[in-house]
Amino acid sequence: MVESINTSLGARARLQRMQNDGAQKTGATSSAQAGQAAAVGSVDSVRLSEAGATPVGEALAAKGPPFDLELVAKIKQAIEDGRYPIDAQRITDSLFEGYQDLML
Repeated sequence: MVESINTSLGARARLQRMQNDGAQKTGATSSAQAGQAAAVGSVDSVRLSEAGATPVGEALAAKGPPFDLELVAKIKQAIEDGRYPIDAQRITDSLFEGYQDLML
């Protein structure tokens, strides 16, 4: 779920007051200046860090996958050959532990 960006109304109000005070000191406030002040106060921005700006594909290519491909291939082969031991009770216990963790 994505959370919306919460802008600070206090900061926006201070910016608006500062802009209005500056316009009053110069003695003229045009509609263009008022529109510009409103636009400046209502714009939010986001900046990504270098880690967030790097596309996932490039990051994986640079570092490799987050698991051992060689080990995965060996396990797959052992399963195909019928040499990989499967402990149904251990799998069941693990599933129930995960379920209990979710319920807490």
